[in-house]
Amino acid sequence: MGSKHNKKRFLIVKYTLNKQGTYDELVELSKKNVGPGKLTQSGIVLDLMEKEVLKCEVPGQQIATDMPYDTIYTHFHKTYGNVLDQFIK
Repeated sequence: MGSKHNKKRFLIVKYTLNKQGTYDELVELSKKNVGPGKLTQSGIVLDLMEKEVLKCEVPGQQIATDMPYDTIYTHFHKTYGNVLDQFIK
């Protein structure tokens, strides 16, 4: 990718309901801007470069929409730490 993507890094999490009635989590890392369609379909969107929460809606959970970036990032870093560290470089 060209240099225009050097300062763009997003963590995108989508939730889908499975047959057991629980939610599956699909995590995506992107260097492209998050458009309105992807933003609507996603549950959580973090801007990893600006360190801000663009969206935070988890199905079945009472999560404040103003949850701090650090809290959400730390949660996902526990599971995907190596991948996130490499992606941000």
